[in-house]
Amino acid sequence: MVQLYCHFMETRRKAPCGQAASVEVPVGCVRIAKAALRYCTCVVLLSENVRKYIYMMKKISRRSFLQVCGITAATAALTACGGGKTETAKKDDAHEAITFMAPYKEIEAFIEQVHSVYPEVNIEVVPYSGDNTTTCLQNMFAAGDLPDVCTLTYYDPRIDLVSNKLLDLSGYDFTDNYVESRLQDVFDNGAIYLLPSTYNCYGITYNKTLLKKYGWELPNSFAELEELAAKAKEAGVDLCLPQIQYPGYGFQYLCNIADADFLGTLDGRLWQRDYLSGKANVSNTPGMMQAMAYVQKWKDIGMLNDTGDALDDNVTRQRMTEGNTLFLIGGTNGIVESDDNADKFGLMPYLSEDGTQNVFVLNVNRFYGLNKKLEQDPQKLEDALKVMRVLSTVAGTSALQPATVLKSSLLPFKDAKADGTYYADIADALNAGNTAPFIYSGWENTIVTTGLKMLDFMKGNATMEDVIRQMDEDQDSVVNNTPDVITTVTEELSQEDCAMLVGRCFAQATGSDLALVSLSTWIPGNPTDQNHHGVAAKLYAKDITDYDLSVILPTGWNRTIQTVTLTGQQISDLLATGYDAYGNGKGYPYVLVSPVQPEAGKTYQVAICGVSDQLAAETTVTDSGVVGMDAAKAFFGAYTTISRADTAWS
Repeated sequence: MVQLYCHFMETRRKAPCGQAASVEVPVGCVRIAKAALRYCTCVVLLSENVRKYIYMMKKISRRSFLQVCGITAATAALTACGGGKTETAKKDDAHEAITFMAPYKEIEAFIEQVHSVYPEVNIEVVPYSGDNTTTCLQNMFAAGDLPDVCTLTYYDPRIDLVSNKLLDLSGYDFTDNYVESRLQDVFDNGAIYLLPSTYNCYGITYNKTLLKKYGWELPNSFAELEELAAKAKEAGVDLCLPQIQYPGYGFQYLCNIADADFLGTLDGRLWQRDYLSGKANVSNTPGMMQAMAYVQKWKDIGMLNDTGDALDDNVTRQRMTEGNTLFLIGGTNGIVESDDNADKFGLMPYLSEDGTQNVFVLNVNRFYGLNKKLEQDPQKLEDALKVMRVLSTVAGTSALQPATVLKSSLLPFKDAKADGTYYADIADALNAGNTAPFIYSGWENTIVTTGLKMLDFMKGNATMEDVIRQMDEDQDSVVNNTPDVITTVTEELSQEDCAMLVGRCFAQATGSDLALVSLSTWIPGNPTDQNHHGVAAKLYAKDITDYDLSVILPTGWNRTIQTVTLTGQQISDLLATGYDAYGNGKGYPYVLVSPVQPEAGKTYQVAICGVSDQLAAETTVTDSGVVGMDAAKAFFGAYTTISRADTAWS
């Protein structure tokens, strides 16, 4: 039995396995503790951070020792991050501001929550309001350009050198606040570098009212579901409606059902790793072939039969409210209760054959961590830990979310109440760990193709053998997931640099004389949506793909460029006021991109990013019809490399 001894706490903890080895570890001897792992697969570590900051007389709880067996959970999936630091919410000038990544709409409410507990803590918001938060955050992480409080949209234990960039939080008392099963999702060799925030749960929506009407019991296994399907057919009740608006739904249905079979086992999790690395495919893995046969059973009883016309999620949900369908499988939880509908609905797990491996699928929306560089500044570290302490509470995390999000989400904390959410009936089951992670990261190059083939399977236009063949054929593109490189940036480009490049690009693409490009910043007091029509981030020294361009483009993936005719004086006025998105005088700054200084009395055609209602009323705004992404690919692709020198328009 592994025993780790802490001289500070005068406690001895035993590993949960039964292996015979004994190691005594004083505070801070992390290397010795890690050496013990060759004797025991259990991870029992004292956080290195605890040793460094014990002298601050902070409370050290039982979470100083974390015990976990088994495999770290796979990736949870998707969909925010920052370009430049903006206004500081100050309370005490003696404390240097803690930079906080704020992809959240309710950041002001959170800052107020922090100040209600720790008025001395200053917070400086690093915002992002662009179209690709995940890539933005990944790029910041890869470049080491991290704020004090970091955010990621998914947890990936494969993140390179994570221990060199983020602090291990495992020894701090605020980790006690989290449900153990949610912490197990982020254990990384005994350390915790990222803590979870709100999460959504995917299962199968069922009509409680309809079950009660016929006196039917909610099934707890596939065998019971099969019996219920026969009863429903006899009674003239529709069994199931699947949402099919997006190809990714088909991929997730396949994975979610397989999670209740082989894919949800330890061997199944290991198979995912092998598939993503090219070591195994579906057809050469008996367990996966068994899981695919299980998916076939779901279709055979009518749980995966496409009804033919409901390509819109809202249409499918509306049909569910008509009250003659038992189940709804959906990519958006499928909850359909409303004020004008008396029926009540619940969420049941994806069912295993005998009910012993039933599973809900979880998608964690955000993860928080602390920049390891904080170790160099004890005062900043102490303040950052206070921010994390607030984040690690129901009140703190709730402050970052609007009420509508909280109703459709769950919180990872022990004292969180689910009564006001869609998941009140199943919260205990979720906290008990009867869950699987949402599969996304690493699978991007097969999600659409496999999803489409799966939808064809549901429509009766493809066989399960076709689905299997599709996944096997896609493996090479999954393993070698390398998007096309458009150009290479040789040095870090600021928000303003990117605005100059975007302005030149948009003006050139639309035949305009110049451009006005707004910058996305955080402005206290502005509505929570902030500015979605400006350049929101920077570019780093790296190969640039369309994913990177989507991070900075005011038009995102598919919006078109707007133009307007303005006088030089009007341009000067707009530069002074900024993009007044909400008509309240709090404008987002414009960057003027022009080869010459506009003259007051002359008229210019302007490519513009950010048109206020007032400007739209005073002049004619024209849709150029040119998709911003198309223009950007052509513009950036004309450069083999791009540096700051290329931002000038001469």
